[in-house]
Amino acid sequence: MQRVTDLADPNRCKGSLPDGQCQNVAEEGADYCRVHGGVDHAPARRLKQYLLTRTQDDARLARLLDSDGLKTLREEVVVALEQLKRRLNLAESDAEFLAAYPEVEKSLKTLADLKKSNFFLEQKSGAMLSRDQAFGLFQEIISIVVDELADVPDYTEIMDRIITRVGPAIKQAARPESDKA
Repeated sequence: MQRVTDLADPNRCKGSLPDGQCQNVAEEGADYCRVHGGVDHAPARRLKQYLLTRTQDDARLARLLDSDGLKTLREEVVVALEQLKRRLNLAESDAEFLAAYPEVEKSLKTLADLKKSNFFLEQKSGAMLSRDQAFGLFQEIISIVVDELADVPDYTEIMDRIITRVGPAIKQAARPESDKA
């Protein structure tokens, strides 16, 4: 059994002894040395960690769902995305990722359905303008400004400046929040 030379060695066994942490080198692919279970007990430890994390996530989600602050479908999509990220981060190897793939695939489909429903509901309720509605609104605003500035000398130059400033502002507003940063 090989012992660590540096107590801060990241490959040090995480097992505990009466006088402190084990000073053996952990087996390859495990957090523990052969004496403390090594590779043989790694799957059971990962399952235990996953179940504990899942229980913590379920409890957190239950608190969020009871919260008055979590009322919209969009917020539920955000919570579902966070849970999916958390699940993907638990995979430490390609094999674990592949084993989780059916669950991940199901989550991705659910997220896609939630996003589609959210988009449809926001558009139907009028909370979000379609591209044609936004373009129509832009044309109406320009028409109003033209009517108001008709008596002002050189109003065409003013209108050109307004249009060159408003157009990019509308494009910027239409971009998703993640693209604006």
